[in-house]
Parts: sequence; C-alpha cells; structure tokens
Amino acid sequence: MVLFEYINDFANPNGRYGLNGNARRRRLFIPPSTNRPLFSYGYGDDQRSFLSLIETGSEYTSNSESSDAASVSTSRSLPSTLASVQNDNDGESFRSWLLEHQQQRYSAVNSDEDIGDNHSRHNSLLHGGIYSRRSSKSTFSQKNVDDFDFANLRTNLRIESKILLRFSVPLTITFILEHFFSIICLLVVGHLGKNELAAVSLGTMLSTITFAIFEGIATALDTLCPQAYGSGKYKLVGTHIQRCLVFSWITFIPCAIAWWYAKYLLRYIIESEEVLELTSQFLRVFIIGGPAYIFFEDGKRLLQSQGIFEAGPIILFFSALTNVCMSWAFVWSSKFGMGFIGAPIASVINFYVMDVFLILYIAFVDGKKCWFGVQPLSKIFSHWGHLMHLALPGIVMLESEYLAYEVMTLFASFFGTTELAAQSAISSIASLAYMVPFSIGIACSTRIANFIGASNIHGAKKATIVGQIASLIVPFFNCVILYVFRFDIARLFTSDDSVITLVANLLGPLVSIVQIFDGIASVASGILRAQGLQKLGGVINLLSYYAFALPFGIYLSRAYDLELYGLWIGIGCGMAFIGLSENIVIFFSDWENIALQASMFETTSLDPEDSISSESS
Repeated sequence: MVLFEYINDFANPNGRYGLNGNARRRRLFIPPSTNRPLFSYGYGDDQRSFLSLIETGSEYTSNSESSDAASVSTSRSLPSTLASVQNDNDGESFRSWLLEHQQQRYSAVNSDEDIGDNHSRHNSLLHGGIYSRRSSKSTFSQKNVDDFDFANLRTNLRIESKILLRFSVPLTITFILEHFFSIICLLVVGHLGKNELAAVSLGTMLSTITFAIFEGIATALDTLCPQAYGSGKYKLVGTHIQRCLVFSWITFIPCAIAWWYAKYLLRYIIESEEVLELTSQFLRVFIIGGPAYIFFEDGKRLLQSQGIFEAGPIILFFSALTNVCMSWAFVWSSKFGMGFIGAPIASVINFYVMDVFLILYIAFVDGKKCWFGVQPLSKIFSHWGHLMHLALPGIVMLESEYLAYEVMTLFASFFGTTELAAQSAISSIASLAYMVPFSIGIACSTRIANFIGASNIHGAKKATIVGQIASLIVPFFNCVILYVFRFDIARLFTSDDSVITLVANLLGPLVSIVQIFDGIASVASGILRAQGLQKLGGVINLLSYYAFALPFGIYLSRAYDLELYGLWIGIGCGMAFIGLSENIVIFFSDWENIALQASMFETTSLDPEDSISSESS
C-alpha cells in the first residue's frame, strides 16, 4: 500500500521521475468522425474538429519504447454538455465511441491477468453470475464487485436482489452501531444527574445536526466513486475521496468556531447556567473529533464503491467495545474517571480508533485496489465545482430531514412534558427504523452508479427495479413490527404509564405507516444520487418538509388540537409526497443521457492518469 504516489514515480524507471523520463507509452484513441464536429480547436489552417481528426478513427502511439498493456487512454477535451452534440447521428456516434472506449479500457486492465482467470471470468459473465476473489492477505472469501466487467455484465432481477441483500445487511448493522455510540454516551452520563443528562442530550443533538452536513457532502461520493469504479478508473476513486476529504475539513473550520463559542449562542435558549456550561464543554471537546469523524465517513466510501460493505460492521464492532470500556473508565473509574467531560473525550478517541481500524483494514485486508497514494495538491484542489454541485444538494437532502425531526421535538415541548417525552422516544424509534431503508438506498446508489459509470443501461435499470421493490417490502415489515410490538417498544424508553400509552397510540398505526413512506423516499433518494440528481432531490426534500409538511402538521396540531398526531400526519404527508415525486422522476429517467453525462464528465474534467487500474501501477 503506497501512501504517496511519488514513491512509485521515483521507483519506476519508466515513471515521470524515473531514469528514462517519460518512457511510458500512451495511446490516443481517436473516435470516429461524424457529420458535424462536437467542437473545433486550433487556429487557421490547423483548425480541426475533435471527431474528424481521422475520418475512420485511428490510434496514435507515441515513440516511447516502453510497453504498457494498461496504457492510459487520453484525448483532448470533450464538451461538458450535451448541447454541443449537433444532431442525433452525432450523438449516436459519440455514444458508440464512448462504449468502445470503455471496452478498450477494460481490455487493457484485464490483459495482465492469466488465461485461466479470464476463462473463469468469461464463464461467470456469460451466466450473469458472481465469482469470488480471494486475497492472499485476507481470510475472507468474498464476492466483491471489483472483479466485475460492469460494461459487459448482463444481470437480472434475481442476481440484483441477492447483491442488494448482501450489500444492505452489513450497511444496516454499520448504521445501527454508529447510532449506538450516542446511546452509550447518554447511558453513561445519565446517572450523573439531570443537568448532565440534559447537557449531553443537547450536545449530542447539536453535533449530530452538524455532522449531517459532512454526511451530506459525502453523498457526492455515492455518485462519483461508484461511477468512476464502474468505468474502470480506479485511481480516480481515491482522488475523489481526497478531494472530498480536504473540502470537508475546510468546511468544518467555521463549524468548529461555532462550537467553540456555542456558549454565547445557546444563552438565549438554555436558562440553566450549569447546563449551558456543560454543553459548551461537550462541544469544545468534540471539535477535536470532527476531522476524525469526517475521515471515517469519507474513507468508508472508498470501500463501498468497490462493493466492500463488510468492513463497516467489523470496524464498528471492535470500536464499540473500546468505546464502552473507555466511556466507563473516563466517567466512573476511580483511577481514570473525569466525570461528565470523560464522555465526550471517550467519543473523540473512539473516532480516531475507527480511523485506525479503517486504515488497517484497507492496508491488510481489502480495499487498496483504488488507493494510489496521496495525490498532488494541484489535483486535490481541482474540480471542486462538480463536487460542490453534488455535495450542496446532498446536505440539503439530509439536513432537511434531520432538522424536521428537531422542529417537531421543539413544538412538542409546548404541549407538555408527557408529549415531549413521547416525541423524544418516537423520534429515536423512527431514526432506528430508518436505518434499514437508508442502507438499502446507499446499496442501490452504489450498484446503480457502478453500472452508469460503465454505460451499462440494462444493469442500471435492473438494479433500480430491485431497489424500488425493496423500498416497498422492507418498510412494510418495519411497519408491522412497530405496530405489533408497540407497547413493548414503549416500555423500553420509560416506565411512566401516560408516556407508554401515548407512544403506543402514536405507533398504532400512524407512525408505523409513516415508516413506509419514509422508506420509499429514502431508497428513491439513493437512486437519484446514483444518477447524479442530488440537486433535484434536495429541492424536492426542502419544499416538501418546509413548504408543506411542517406547516401542515403545525396547523393540524393547533387548529384541531391533534398535537403530536397532527405533527406526524403532516410529516407523513410530506414523506409520501417526496417518495411519489422522486419515483416519478426515476420512472421517466433518460438513462442514455445520464450515462452519457457521466462518461463525458470523466473524460473531460479529469487527468488521463486517473483511469489507470491498480494492476498497472
């Protein structure tokens, strides 16, 4: 595993810094001509069309003597929008060239493999099947998507259902374990006193809302990384991760400043001086853990884009054990105990433990196929425009739902203590149930984006159909479980009879039914992320929650004295609208246009070296 790509360059005699200088041979694949050019370049007599360089299409090879089976396909800039394609014939010709370009890249990557392995791969692909890759450094025998020729893979609903199940289960466990960390913090501190419990609850809520910003930024990687991986550009996957990581760290700076001075901002909300001081201490400690949390959220996308979803549960299982031990020791131990402040310190250390486990997993188990070392700063700080184009709507999509629940909790406080306690319990239940369809949405996003990156429209459509079916089935089971066990679930949160009754009544069946709409909307949002339509999804979410759902819910709760029932009716209608709107967009998707846009972005905006695979490094 290489930390810096410069090490490879110096060590390779044919590298850019090697003894032979730029000795690596590169091939320039020239697409066939069309009736009209996509654009022209050059001046005077030398002005030529990109698509008419050579009338029948050709290949130019440099004079370098060094052979390279996985040489990089390079070209001059392509247009950034489809508007440049003048007519249907041009569009079809360009689309055919992109598919041919894809095949050439895969042929180059696979040429280094032995004939027997190619024969097995060929048989597997003919049957639309999956085969195992056994790493010499891994004790796991797993069927990862990193061996797929996504451009040629002919899949079906049965295969995609199995893959979706295999992806979703470990993802669900991962998110539940992440949610478990905040619960540990509450349980450990809760016995210190009510002020400490109130402070850690408020601090956890504010940190969760802030971290949702960086989870939203990371959703850009749910589009960029799987598409790059599906198109065979393995180095580009790591480059996307590093760009997003640096962008997120810079974005965290104003958040850290706000946390540091939170005491002065929260003074207008919190009356208790002790709670205010403790909350401020909690957030100031969490500033240290922010970069580590961001690293883990972005870093695990490196694995997910390759179809490696088993790492999350393994890493979080061991880090959860260390978190429990550290939380107890730093809060209650007679030797190391620090009281309240020990809880956030334990959480911050745990973030870095998670990062260490993630790095070790990539280095010694699996996932380093897409890691080519730390890229030059010039490359990391380039192409941020497209990243922001995907990241900002991703933030809106996540924050709109996070904040909607917090607004509901705020309004519940006006109805009384019983209602506030019931709403807090219901929010926790709904958040936990949401993890299942949310995991399915991420799994769908990864799989569909792999196919889109490889311009495999057939595979993308099949994976989308399976995801939409799962968005109906899985939330239905959530609904049934919450309804049947509503009293048992309520008793887990409180022993107060009035609160238990209210929670059970809300679950039976209002909140249980809302989970169906929430699940449909969650998976649909994942599919839109795979298509690169975060902006549209963000607009739908924002308008649905804040222009319709919350105002409608507040009106019902006030005008008709429905209180919590009114709030949940409103939010449920908003989720139903989101699910319906996004699925309509998906149903009328122009898949060829989506695949073409993805291929054009990769070809126009990125360096040629980004398309190399790990086998050729």
